[in-house]
Amino acid sequence: MTHSEASNSFDAYFAGKLDRETTRALHQHLKTCESCQSRVRVQHAMGKSQMKEPSKELTSPETQAAMARNRDLLVKILLLLVFAWAIHRFRP
Repeated sequence: MTHSEASNSFDAYFAGKLDRETTRALHQHLKTCESCQSRVRVQHAMGKSQMKEPSKELTSPETQAAMARNRDLLVKILLLLVFAWAIHRFRP
């Protein structure tokens, strides 16, 4: 499934109207596409908050890229904290 096909499939996917084969193809695409993964995460979060549609600012490629950078930075900070704790904890 191409990125364009995946983008066009999301409304049906979130509504539960995709057939099994198309759903599998979309899941395969999601394994390699950060942009589509972000869209699914945003939609999942929006569903939990009872909102109808995410804002255009939230789904823009620039915002998604910034969110990915922030997530990567937070993971690095967490790893550094764990490493510092381990050094402090197990220092002779």
